[in-house]
Amino acid sequence: MFTTPVTDGRPQGRWQLGAAAHGPVAYACRLCTARRTGQQVVAMRYRQGWQRVCRRHRRWTLGAGEGHDLEHLDLSGCPDIVAAQRRWPVVVRRAAAAEVAPGAVFAVARAVVCQWWDLAMEWRDERIWPARLHRLVGGDAGPQFWWWRAVAREAAIFPEVMALAEALLDPAVAEMVWQDSGAENIQPFPPDGQFGQELGRRLARPWLGAAGAVPDSSALNAWWGALARQRRGTGQPGDWGTDPWWIKRDDQPVTVTAQLRNLTQRTDGTITWRASIPRPERGWIRDRVREATELLATLDVHDTAPLATATHDLINTLNQTIATLDQAVTAAASAAQNAGVPLDQLAEWARIPAQELRQDIDDHRDGLDEQYG
Repeated sequence: MFTTPVTDGRPQGRWQLGAAAHGPVAYACRLCTARRTGQQVVAMRYRQGWQRVCRRHRRWTLGAGEGHDLEHLDLSGCPDIVAAQRRWPVVVRRAAAAEVAPGAVFAVARAVVCQWWDLAMEWRDERIWPARLHRLVGGDAGPQFWWWRAVAREAAIFPEVMALAEALLDPAVAEMVWQDSGAENIQPFPPDGQFGQELGRRLARPWLGAAGAVPDSSALNAWWGALARQRRGTGQPGDWGTDPWWIKRDDQPVTVTAQLRNLTQRTDGTITWRASIPRPERGWIRDRVREATELLATLDVHDTAPLATATHDLINTLNQTIATLDQAVTAAASAAQNAGVPLDQLAEWARIPAQELRQDIDDHRDGLDEQYG
């Protein structure tokens, strides 16, 4: 550990050269540092991705030099992240038994889960990560959702990374991969085969295989493909295609620094509706608004028909318009919730009780599932 005095709230010193030689540099827990030194100093340590949890003070220490000023995230609302840290010794033991470097296993698991983290914005059934992210940032990421999503990614995905690392080292899982790949008879890898179902069970997402998580992750495809080739004895020794723990450059996760640099929206880190809502959902909402507009265009408040007939037609058309707009409101809320906006905030904007809105969103999603399969 190396410490530096605090000047204007920022550490003064050079550590980048050390990071290149010794690995990632992360902030040390300030409370632990003060307890050990009796001083208010900023401390930094060479820390790998599996070494970021301070269990004593329930903090996740962030990387230094990532393009933001935060030193840690509060884990008091995320016991699952603290618990995941305790799984690392299991990974180390299994890696030793498999004669694999535990860091290489962690790197593959992290590459896969980072890809899922990006894909999860379109997973209708994903509930764990949005809730965990909001807890990590104090309850509500608010208008800086995308900024927080970059900064807090490593902490938010940590439980899944550890669970996947364990799974990738399990001989029983390797056997599932072998069977799903056709064993000696090569066959297309089923997206929701034994392997996909087992990952869904371990990651508390039984729908994971059906959502296409296995084929949609190029890093995971490379892992199981190398595993199958290795067992079949195809390829040359030392060829990366037979090494399950080799990660292609394109599969390396984008760094926090690069993500923050790529946030080309307003300087406060917010993002546009168009950038965060998938095109099909935007199109569905647009169609409902168009239907409502066309209904309103048929109204004739100067109708010369008999009173009862004109009133009936007017009320009927208005009710149809309201029902169509209600569908649009629910669809907009559903899309925004998938993008990370908290339900309570959506309920306030929609002027609908949160539980009622939740039921409307669930019904809307069920309807879409029936419509589009």
